[in-house]
Amino acid sequence: MGIPGQAPRHVKQWTKQEDALLISMYQKHSIREITSRLNRSFHATGQRIITLRKRGLIGRKRQRLDEKAIAEIISNRHRKSKRDMAREMKCSKCTIQKILRDRGYSAMKCGGIHHAAKYDDHIVHLVTELRDGHGMPFREISRHIYKITGIQVAYSTAWWLYNRRTAADALLYELLPN
Repeated sequence: MGIPGQAPRHVKQWTKQEDALLISMYQKHSIREITSRLNRSFHATGQRIITLRKRGLIGRKRQRLDEKAIAEIISNRHRKSKRDMAREMKCSKCTIQKILRDRGYSAMKCGGIHHAAKYDDHIVHLVTELRDGHGMPFREISRHIYKITGIQVAYSTAWWLYNRRTAADALLYELLPN
């Protein structure tokens, strides 16, 4: 169970020289590079960085986004992908997701906004209106859509469109309380 009279490695105290080296290397090097230089574990170095940050000895590597950038993220959340917004703001995709989630927004793209959308939202509204308003079965709905728009739709596709979310549904989901 270890060497008598000697503390285990994971309990080894941080010296002032190690703290000074960590502070000097922090802004320009990754934690992995710092750990190899200090001969400490990755998690021990990360915890020491948190401790030094709480004491005010080191700041953040990347500054937080300002309110203007956050407002731009919120306004573009349905038009752009998280990857594109992260590239523009020079931050990670996780940062974009966290900003949206913390403020109660979603980056979900529904309906015609979705990149793989085959059918427009007006067809979804038409299917919903025919099913709910007139009680038509899905076979008749698919025939009716073909007569009106000229788009060949299988009855299983009509059922799928009936259960599909539109872009307006995504906005209502954010506005209504859960």
